[in-house]
Amino acid sequence: MTTILEQSNASGDSEQDIVHVPVSAIAFLWSRTDLIAEIWQVVQTVGGWRGAEIRPDSSGLCLMLRGVGIGHLGWQGRIDLPFGPRVRDQVRAEGMASLDTHQHGTDRLVFDIRTPADVDRALWLLRLAYLVEDPQSVRTCN
Repeated sequence: MTTILEQSNASGDSEQDIVHVPVSAIAFLWSRTDLIAEIWQVVQTVGGWRGAEIRPDSSGLCLMLRGVGIGHLGWQGRIDLPFGPRVRDQVRAEGMASLDTHQHGTDRLVFDIRTPADVDRALWLLRLAYLVEDPQSVRTCN
């Protein structure tokens, strides 16, 4: 069974973009976090971007653009952002996200959604990843 979200696409024409999210993923999400409203807001927004796809995996949701991962939203509200070095360094220098300290030797940026106010920054970071997507610097999801 799949939950289907219908949203008007960004161009404003009459076509509808459809986001398919398996009900099992929603149930798993619900059972693992108290950030359901915040995570769901990110899912609905990103799912409305042209060419975006959302795939559940064992640790959260893979956010895709034309088949390339632009971010990973964990059930705990952490977003992994695999920017290339130049963008990563600039985003980090501006204090918009931090390096992943849970994995030694990684240069991946992360941003933690902790409150409803964090959703706007999370969406800004994902939109940046969407706009500067580079297949050589962005990982594919599992």
